[in-house]
Amino acid sequence: MEKQKRGLLPYLFLFTLTYFALGFVSIVFANLAIFCVATPFVLLSVSKKKLWCQHYCPRASLLNQVGRKKPWSKSPLLIRTGRARTIMLWYFGLNLLFIIGSTTRIALGKMEPFAFIRLFIFIPLFPLPQLIHLNLSPVLLHLSYRFYSMMLSSTILAAVLARIYRPRIWCAMCPVGTLSNTLLK
Repeated sequence: MEKQKRGLLPYLFLFTLTYFALGFVSIVFANLAIFCVATPFVLLSVSKKKLWCQHYCPRASLLNQVGRKKPWSKSPLLIRTGRARTIMLWYFGLNLLFIIGSTTRIALGKMEPFAFIRLFIFIPLFPLPQLIHLNLSPVLLHLSYRFYSMMLSSTILAAVLARIYRPRIWCAMCPVGTLSNTLLK
C-alpha cells in the first residue's frame, strides 16, 4: 500500500497545473479553490492527522518538481523562527477578508468587479483569455478572479522559494498547514 501512495505522489502536481489551465477555459473553474482549501480540513477532522500535507497536497508535489536543483541555500531566519507562518496566516486571512468584502460590495452594487488577475492582493495584471465565454454574474466573475489570483500568488511565491531554498519550504509557512497544526493541538 505504501508503495502505491509513493507512486501517485509525483504526479499530483498535475492537479495544480490543471487548476491553472482551467482558468483559461473558464474562470469559473477558479472556484475549485474552495475545494482545495476545505479538503485538508475534512481529512484532518476524519483522520486526526495531516494526511493532506503528508500525502495528497498537489502543491507540495509541484514544489518537489520545481525545487529539484541542488545545492539549496540556507533557509532564511524568517522561516526558521516561524515568523513567516504568522505573516502568511495574516496574509491569507487578509486576502480572504478582501475577497469576502469586495464580493459583498459587488453583490450590493457598490463596486465594479475586478475581472483580471491581481498578484499579492494589490498588483493588477490582466484578464485571462477564455475558451468558453459564459455570461457570468459580476459577483461570480469577481469571486473567480479573486480565488485564481490568491492561488496563483501563493503558488508563485512557493515555487520561487522552492527554487532558492528547498522544494517544500513553503510547507513550513503554508496557512493550511499552520491551521492544521493549531487544530491538532
